[in-house]
Amino acid sequence: MDIETALEKLIEHAQDELHVRRHRDQEKANQAKHGHNEAELLKSARDLDRYAQEVLRLHEAQLPRD
Repeated sequence: MDIETALEKLIEHAQDELHVRRHRDQEKANQAKHGHNEAELLKSARDLDRYAQEVLRLHEAQLPRD
């Protein structure tokens, strides 16, 4: 994976997480939806973290070594 692809995925998952967070805030009173949104939020956060780590790894690989 190249840095551009990893950054695109990072942005995509950040937007997904933001969407789920906003939806969760709107549906806070509905407890049945709350558990589903929480699971989506955790999955999105894990995906976001995975691509952030990939971007970091790719940047570190491109930096010159002293």
